[in-house]
Amino acid sequence: MANTPTVNLNIPKPAPGDVNWDDEYFNLADAVDGIGNLFTMSVNALFVPEAGQVFYEGFVPAEDITLKAISLFAMQAPTGQDLTVDVLKDGVAEANISTLAAGAAFQKTTFLTPVEILKTERLGLKFVQVGSTEPGNGIIATLYYMKKSLP
Repeated sequence: MANTPTVNLNIPKPAPGDVNWDDEYFNLADAVDGIGNLFTMSVNALFVPEAGQVFYEGFVPAEDITLKAISLFAMQAPTGQDLTVDVLKDGVAEANISTLAAGAAFQKTTFLTPVEILKTERLGLKFVQVGSTEPGNGIIATLYYMKKSLP
């Protein structure tokens, strides 16, 4: 019997009377579970940053999410000291620091303790520290998050 695929993810749907359900769906749970890690959002700060400056405030997710990592890219790398960014939840710093090492143009920080953001909370970003010789410029932060698992 021929399977028909779903519209978005091309997951095969067994035809009526198909007795091979177990064989066809053995790895489905792991495959679908992996999709939960695919969400990203980029925030551009295309200016010279200052320590203590909030450069993004106002992402309210449609559903509860878990922020797992942030990568930072600089068009002009910071020098003298690292550039660091903290996560804000409802305007309050979370002490989950993402770092762009002095002299580096890109670095990804995976949080030891992911940040849980509820659909009623607001997510923001703040520069904690900038380069002392050159603060850096043209910063792009990419946030890696997933939809929180169902209870």
